[in-house]
Amino acid sequence: MLPKAEWLASLPQVVVVGSMLVTDDGGLVLLVQANYGTCAWQFPGGWLDLGEYPTVCAERELAEETGLDCQAAGLLAVMWHSPKESTGGRAVVQFLFDGGRVPAGSSVRLQGSELSEACWVRPAEAMALLDDKRGAWLEAALRAQQGEPVQVLAR
Repeated sequence: MLPKAEWLASLPQVVVVGSMLVTDDGGLVLLVQANYGTCAWQFPGGWLDLGEYPTVCAERELAEETGLDCQAAGLLAVMWHSPKESTGGRAVVQFLFDGGRVPAGSSVRLQGSELSEACWVRPAEAMALLDDKRGAWLEAALRAQQGEPVQVLAR
């Protein structure tokens, strides 16, 4: 039997991300575009701080990135990413929470150090902007909003 410290060191390391799906009264979905990495369209969100709960992270990241203050109403979908070099050999688990609805025309104040753009689009338009994995994540989230079970997607 391994000593506890060795056993703990042997466990997989996981990075956790909290993200938020926010829609407006007209059914438009909020997407943001990062100004780093692949500059892909995505949902507002980011990595958890040490000791932070995933819903708190999603709410904090939404406020930091967009200026919107929404509560995480429930879990809509989860994305699992296998360990890779870009994450230091760590796996990544992303939680997508329901941020509820905001009034149509709500303004977004972008966090310029991380984001270059934001847009409110219909779900079909969002699917065209998102990469395949985020598109599947959105589809799963929209189904969960309609009462279907929360899905865990693997990438």
